Amino acid sequence: MTVKNRPGAAKQVLAQQRAEVRRSAPGKRFVGDAAAQSREAREAERERVGQMVAENAIEQAAAAEEERLEEIHQEALSDILSDLVRDTWQLARTLVSAPFRIVRAIRAPHPA
Repeated sequence: MTVKNRPGAAKQVLAQQRAEVRRSAPGKRFVGDAAAQSREAREAERERVGQMVAENAIEQAAAAEEERLEEIHQEALSDILSDLVRDTWQLARTLVSAPFRIVRAIRAPHPA
C-alpha cells in the first residue's frame, strides 16, 4: 500500500516534533501547562521509582533468605556431626598437649 505524499504533511510532522520538544517536561501535555503541574509530575515519578526500588530490595532480600535456607537444608546432618566430632577431637588434642609444649619451650636452651 502506498502512501500519497500530501503537501504540508512534512511541515505538520515537524511542527508536532517541535511542540513535543517544547513540552518536554514529564506530565506536561500542552505547551501552556503550569510549572507546578510539571513539578508535581516529577515528584510523582520520583515516588513511583522509590516504591519500585523498595519493592525490588524486598524481593532481593527474600530471595537471598530463601537461598540461604536451601543451603542450610541441603547440608546433611551427618556431615555436620562428623565436623563437630573432628573439631572437638582437634581441640582436645591441642588442650592436652599445650602444657607439655609450654614446659618444653621453657626448658629448651636459648641460643644467645
